[in-house]
Amino acid sequence: MGQEKLPHSFDSWSKQETKYDEDCLRTSFAGFEFSILESKWVLDSETTINVTFVQSFPPEYRKAILETLTYFAEYRSAKYTSSMSFLLRKYIKGSTSLCLNGLLSFKVGCPERSKNDYLSRLRCFFRQAEYLGFDVPREFMKEINSWVLAGSEKGIPVLTQDPETGPFSELEFRAIKSNLDHKYAEGVISDREYSLAQLFAATFRRPINLKQLKVKDLITSSKALITKQPIYQLNIPRAKGKGRKFRSQFKAFALVQSIGQVICQHIETATKELEKKIGRELLLEEVKELPMFFNEQVAEELKSLKGNQVMAYLSSELPHMKRSDLTFELRTTIERLRIISERTGQPLKVSGYRFRYSGGTRAAEAGAGLVTIAELLDHTDTQHAGVYIANSSELGEQISKIMNNPLARYASAFLGKVVTNEQEACKENPNASRIPCRDKECDVGSCGSSSFCTDYAPVACYLCPKFRPWRDAPHHLVLSWLIEERERLSNTVDGAKVAAINDSAILAVAQVIKICEEEKGNG
Repeated sequence: MGQEKLPHSFDSWSKQETKYDEDCLRTSFAGFEFSILESKWVLDSETTINVTFVQSFPPEYRKAILETLTYFAEYRSAKYTSSMSFLLRKYIKGSTSLCLNGLLSFKVGCPERSKNDYLSRLRCFFRQAEYLGFDVPREFMKEINSWVLAGSEKGIPVLTQDPETGPFSELEFRAIKSNLDHKYAEGVISDREYSLAQLFAATFRRPINLKQLKVKDLITSSKALITKQPIYQLNIPRAKGKGRKFRSQFKAFALVQSIGQVICQHIETATKELEKKIGRELLLEEVKELPMFFNEQVAEELKSLKGNQVMAYLSSELPHMKRSDLTFELRTTIERLRIISERTGQPLKVSGYRFRYSGGTRAAEAGAGLVTIAELLDHTDTQHAGVYIANSSELGEQISKIMNNPLARYASAFLGKVVTNEQEACKENPNASRIPCRDKECDVGSCGSSSFCTDYAPVACYLCPKFRPWRDAPHHLVLSWLIEERERLSNTVDGAKVAAINDSAILAVAQVIKICEEEKGNG
């Protein structure tokens, strides 16, 4: 069945006034074909708008409204066009006529937080209608053009360091990275989950960028001359920006070997599972066009397609996941790591944008300038990068404040297990080796692994899930030594970044001391 047509009276008007019966098909900015005669326009794989509200306007304005909305559908993003449709529907709740009372009613009904944005977009719509040659009431346009609107506030989560929507703290970011590695090594999270989370954490890209990735975007070059190791490059689609269509522009991003290897493994596993579901092997060109992350719908679609339809489908936006689904998968993966925020004492809240904010924040902490931050985050200009620079002076003291925060005991720093003594550690692992703190000439625990390790003991040990600290060991000496080292670096190094390098270990040692005290009290 075709889509529902517009009501008969509107359909008749459209044919008579605009001759849409001869040229009713249009193509959205995302490349989706839609008919102006239909009540619903599918603009991209995620966005469908219902235009039946246009009939609520007086007949003399319907053509202007519909044609202008069509313009935005053809030349602007689906999301932006949908926002225009939303505002027009909101306008007609107060008045169906283009008049001063209608504008006043719309203005009063706007939520305060979004008022500037709503008014600005409504004005943009009717200015475009006027530019296209349609008659819009003079008093109506005079009132709209008289509005003095403040620019939208940018970077509020970053500037306020919001603990739920802003950038992750250094401790939170480290906890995410280390827990991802540990849980992946333990087999708790899959290749796909690890790959997706690490791409958000490593590239700082928006969900819309990562949802557009295809298998062919991962390029493995020949081994480097010196290291003899493969080099991984990811061509990430540039999705945001005026004039950018689906996968029309790309930006190369180098991946570390460990992440690149897991992504390759994910692609191989996902491809084999898909081939099993559809009952045939995929051609090489078909594999290359597969989304890097896809859901069950792709298998169902491929089973129903034949011949050239397969490549047409895979080359389009249709097999790619929705941004909301991709973000949900990211969030559920990080939630499984069970990380507690030291700032809230609650499970860490996650979104794709928090990784992005963290990338800009960490770059500012390291002394990067506007151009560098804009390049890192793939901005087209530097106007949005300023929020990271503006806030960088506060970030130098952030970890120091956290150290005095009573909620620091909740931070996900110590991942191991406290044991009574060395004998208990050896019951779990007969070959457990002692972990010394040579600077304080003492032993503090045992290693729960028999594998060779080159990490710096005991600092790295307190952050390792294999570490088994002894309950009666002098952990306070380790804590004292780490704090002394922190103070020394603070006084001798220009910048707090280096001084804060062991803050996760400091928190982990403090947590071990707390656990030991509680166990002694219960004993």
